[in-house]
Amino acid sequence: MSAKARITITVDPHLVTYAERLVQLGKVSSVSAAFNDAFAAKVERDRESRRWWNQKAAEVAADPEVTARVDRVVANIDGRLREFEQRRDQLWTT
Repeated sequence: MSAKARITITVDPHLVTYAERLVQLGKVSSVSAAFNDAFAAKVERDRESRRWWNQKAAEVAADPEVTARVDRVVANIDGRLREFEQRRDQLWTT
């Protein structure tokens, strides 16, 4: 077991109750372990999500048709933004 850092956190009461219940049931060794396990699971979900998005981005980047479609959409959005900014500037200068 690696060294643990001691921190103080504020937690919603229902989460504390749940963590304490896990301890009572013997599912975890302590409330700290419950929160540690929960946060470790979140870190893993975030990493998996990031891997998935990176994979999808690579797939899209490798497809010239999709890349061209994305470029057209971005150009359209950029054009609309420029039009909006011009209209905004006209309103503010009159």
